[in-house]
Amino acid sequence: MVEITCPHCNYTKRIPPESIPPAIRWVRCPSCRNKFEYLKKGEDGKSKERQPTPWERRLQVGLWGGIKGTIKSVNFSPKGMFSSMTVRGGWREALAFGLLVGSIGTMVAFFWEFMIATSGVLERLWSPSISLGSPIMFLSLIFLSPLLMAVNLFVLSSIIHVLLLMVRGGKSGFEATFRVVAYSQATRVWSVIPFVGGPIGWVWRTIVQIIGLKEAHEVGYARIVLALLIPLALLLLIVTAAFLLILRP
Repeated sequence: MVEITCPHCNYTKRIPPESIPPAIRWVRCPSCRNKFEYLKKGEDGKSKERQPTPWERRLQVGLWGGIKGTIKSVNFSPKGMFSSMTVRGGWREALAFGLLVGSIGTMVAFFWEFMIATSGVLERLWSPSISLGSPIMFLSLIFLSPLLMAVNLFVLSSIIHVLLLMVRGGKSGFEATFRVVAYSQATRVWSVIPFVGGPIGWVWRTIVQIIGLKEAHEVGYARIVLALLIPLALLLLIVTAAFLLILRP
């Protein structure tokens, strides 16, 4: 059986390979009625070609369709999203999506932080948020959100890719890593949930990035996790060394 998944709505159907015409090029989804290119599978079960994300096909599916399709795929079908995502599609489209969705998600998170800080509710439990109680600080962070997000995308992608290179896991290049990090910003939509949405989004974003890096670079999960654990190992080493120095007579 051959499994065909619509890149627009993630509708999946399994059909016998003999029922697929040899010269077929395009398929129309019976669920959302969108048309997409059929990618034949190789003997290893993987697509021979990768394709642009829904966001990169927004001229065909519409702006809202591109945004919604990408957000839905990243959050609810990350493996399918990143296993079919082209890793040579350029960084500008990915950057645009990351800035758009990431900045909006960050602004929403700042809003809830501001509400907590000004209301006094859970003040002791949420003491780091108190600095956002100033309207000037709040507006400044909102205004700077796109810049902060752009810096975050490039810095985080660079750090992750260096870690991947250390374990020989960056097979597809920096562009693939950047695209995964940028599109994973779709998880920031969880910030719309008051107070708990931010932490939920952060945890899910980490999981999505692990899945995305594995699929984009076509390496094992062990290599990806090992790369991401390097900073923690270094931190533990530094803390242990400092502790031993303190105890040294």
